[in-house]
Amino acid sequence: MMSGRLFAILFVTLGLVLTFSGLPFVDPPKDLGYVERVGVIEATEVHLSAKISERIAEIPFREGDFVTLGTPVVLLHREELEAEAAQAEAELRQAESEILTAEAIHNKSKRSRLDAKRNLDRLTNLHKEKLIATADLEDVQTAFDLASAEVAVTKARIHSAEAALKQGQAHLHLFQVRMQERTLVAPISGVVTLKAYEAGEMVAPGVTIVTLTDLSSLWARIDLEEGEVGEIRLSESVDLFVNADRETIYPGKVIEIGTAGDFATQRDTTRGRQDIKTFRVKIGVPASEGRIKPGMTVVARIYTDTTTKNRPLKKVER
Repeated sequence: MMSGRLFAILFVTLGLVLTFSGLPFVDPPKDLGYVERVGVIEATEVHLSAKISERIAEIPFREGDFVTLGTPVVLLHREELEAEAAQAEAELRQAESEILTAEAIHNKSKRSRLDAKRNLDRLTNLHKEKLIATADLEDVQTAFDLASAEVAVTKARIHSAEAALKQGQAHLHLFQVRMQERTLVAPISGVVTLKAYEAGEMVAPGVTIVTLTDLSSLWARIDLEEGEVGEIRLSESVDLFVNADRETIYPGKVIEIGTAGDFATQRDTTRGRQDIKTFRVKIGVPASEGRIKPGMTVVARIYTDTTTKNRPLKKVER
């Protein structure tokens, strides 16, 4: 009976020793030759917004519609802009007319000053010969001074009119530019994935009205720890699995590896080692005829040893 108990105690002790010693007699996991991570499909997106505050006149597309490059997507109302442009043009014409009037008055004042100068020179000579009184000479001098002051005033009036002309030109150009900005065209070819406003609604500058997504430009984004990112290279082969389907794969390639670490997956709580940070990796996704869409979750298998690739049977070619 005692020998049975002793045997049981020895058996349990041996089990505990094996457990806490890390099972040295068990072979370590083999290197599979690849790194596998869950990622998200992303695509090129463009958010269309207005530069001016205006009411929407028309958005001739619905969500899901395909839009080609250069097609008008959002049209803003133009009545108020046209009225402001017409007012700016009228102010410009008025400034041009004011310049002509000021130049005519200035030329007249210069002729008056020239006459006053001739009269002053003549009476000055007569005064030297004591043929006229000093009071008469002083009257002529005053008339010349007034004529000179009038020339200065009319010249300043020309400068003021020229400044008003430049201001009017700037205002007109501004409204002409705003007239052009009332139409928002598609900077890329893509699908309307967001239509945030409808015709008749007021929009503010910088607010997204329509979002276009280029479904021909897809990639998968994954995050690798710093110990894993050193094992891969650009153009490395990648297998993508969609919807947990491990039989059908989509071949991809690594197209970008982050140069700076992102968030930390493990924080140092002992203050004796560094945090383990992640690096963002982009994987180019081939055309899939709509089977891969932005927002989908995929499993990316990045091969680090091309001699140990184990491909599934069914494969979607590029």
